[in-house]
Amino acid sequence: MENELKKLSAYEKELLLKAPVLLSILASSTDHKVDRKEKKEAIELSHLRTFTSPPMLQDFYKEVELGFKTNLEELLLKYEPFDEAKQGLIKLEIKNIYTILQKLDHDFANDLKMSLESYGKHVANVHVKFTDFFDFNNFTTFN
Repeated sequence: MENELKKLSAYEKELLLKAPVLLSILASSTDHKVDRKEKKEAIELSHLRTFTSPPMLQDFYKEVELGFKTNLEELLLKYEPFDEAKQGLIKLEIKNIYTILQKLDHDFANDLKMSLESYGKHVANVHVKFTDFFDFNNFTTFN
């Protein structure tokens, strides 16, 4: 991973390391706010990825975790109030991240792309409960 990031400028490396934060904010701000539970889940996931991601990405996520909380707070302030204009700016940053990925080794970039996409989906589903997957209207009552 270290060799991969050496291929990047300081700005590109910094933006890539902020990718999980940006995806977390975008995924959790669809209702124009980011609540405490969404922040907590994003922070916990940044830690989990240090040992649950593919081995090729674990060092990357260890570096992400070091600045995750600080970057989260900084970017939350930058992009509030999470209206369409601010979400558009976040999407532009994410588009830039995908451009940066093209500069990296194909396998590393592909693994990271899939990992980042699952990261965003995980944070987006923080309020989904297990019971949300069931249609209780189809159950009959027993007398």
